[in-house]
Amino acid sequence: VAALWALAGPPFVSPPPAARAEDAPRFDQVAQAAVLGAALAAPEAAHAANQGYAVLQLGWAVFIIGLGPAVLFWIYFNKPEIL
Repeated sequence: VAALWALAGPPFVSPPPAARAEDAPRFDQVAQAAVLGAALAAPEAAHAANQGYAVLQLGWAVFIIGLGPAVLFWIYFNKPEIL
Protein backbone atom coordinates (compact mmCIF):
# COMPACT_ATOMS: atom_id res chain seq x y z
CA VAL A 1 0.00 0.00 0.00
CA ALA A 2 2.85 2.39 0.83
CA ALA A 3 4.55 1.71 -2.51
CA LEU A 4 1.30 2.41 -4.38
CA TRP A 5 0.85 5.62 -2.43
CA ALA A 6 4.41 6.68 -3.17
CA LEU A 7 4.03 5.96 -6.91
CA ALA A 8 0.65 7.65 -7.22
CA GLY A 9 2.06 11.08 -6.49
CA PRO A 10 0.34 13.95 -4.72
CA PRO A 11 -3.42 13.50 -4.36
CA PHE A 12 -4.17 17.16 -5.11
CA VAL A 13 -3.03 19.46 -7.88
CA SER A 14 -2.17 23.00 -6.96
CA PRO A 15 -4.34 25.67 -8.62
CA PRO A 16 -2.93 27.92 -11.30
CA PRO A 17 -1.54 31.25 -10.13
CA ALA A 18 -4.16 33.97 -9.76
CA ALA A 19 -4.44 36.51 -12.54
CA ARG A 20 -3.41 40.01 -11.72
CA ALA A 21 -5.88 42.89 -11.86
CA GLU A 22 -4.29 44.44 -14.93
CA ASP A 23 -4.64 41.13 -16.83
CA ALA A 24 -8.41 40.98 -16.25
CA PRO A 25 -10.55 41.73 -19.34
CA ARG A 26 -12.25 45.11 -19.36
CA PHE A 27 -15.71 45.85 -20.72
CA ASP A 28 -16.80 49.23 -21.90
CA GLN A 29 -19.67 50.96 -20.14
CA VAL A 30 -22.15 50.26 -22.94
CA ALA A 31 -21.61 46.51 -22.64
CA GLN A 32 -21.85 46.70 -18.85
CA ALA A 33 -25.13 48.63 -19.09
CA ALA A 34 -26.52 46.10 -21.58
CA VAL A 35 -25.64 43.14 -19.37
CA LEU A 36 -27.06 44.86 -16.28
CA GLY A 37 -30.27 45.75 -18.09
CA ALA A 38 -30.71 42.19 -19.34
CA ALA A 39 -30.10 40.80 -15.86
CA LEU A 40 -32.62 43.16 -14.30
CA ALA A 41 -35.27 42.49 -16.96
CA ALA A 42 -34.90 38.69 -16.87
CA PRO A 43 -37.09 38.05 -13.78
CA GLU A 44 -39.95 40.04 -15.28
CA ALA A 45 -39.71 38.10 -18.53
CA ALA A 46 -39.70 34.83 -16.60
CA HIS A 47 -42.94 35.68 -14.78
CA ALA A 48 -44.73 37.27 -17.73
CA ALA A 49 -46.78 34.22 -18.73
CA ASN A 50 -47.23 32.52 -15.36
CA GLN A 51 -50.18 34.39 -13.82
CA GLY A 52 -52.64 31.69 -14.90
CA TYR A 53 -50.40 29.04 -13.40
CA ALA A 54 -50.33 30.90 -10.08
CA VAL A 55 -54.14 30.99 -10.02
CA LEU A 56 -54.21 27.29 -10.85
CA GLN A 57 -51.85 26.56 -7.95
CA LEU A 58 -53.99 28.59 -5.56
CA GLY A 59 -57.11 26.74 -6.68
CA TRP A 60 -55.51 23.36 -6.09
CA ALA A 61 -54.23 24.52 -2.70
CA VAL A 62 -57.74 25.53 -1.61
CA PHE A 63 -59.10 22.23 -2.91
CA ILE A 64 -56.48 20.09 -1.14
CA ILE A 65 -56.71 22.03 2.13
CA GLY A 66 -60.50 21.87 1.95
CA LEU A 67 -60.43 18.08 1.62
CA GLY A 68 -59.32 17.59 5.22
CA PRO A 69 -62.37 19.16 6.92
CA ALA A 70 -64.67 17.75 4.23
CA VAL A 71 -63.51 14.20 4.93
CA LEU A 72 -63.79 14.73 8.69
CA PHE A 73 -67.35 16.05 8.34
CA TRP A 74 -68.29 13.12 6.09
CA ILE A 75 -66.87 10.64 8.60
CA TYR A 76 -68.56 12.43 11.52
CA PHE A 77 -72.01 12.30 9.89
CA ASN A 78 -71.78 8.98 7.99
CA LYS A 79 -69.36 6.71 9.87
CA PRO A 80 -69.00 8.10 13.40
CA GLU A 81 -67.92 4.71 14.74
CA ILE A 82 -64.44 5.04 13.22
CA LEU A 83 -63.70 8.28 15.07
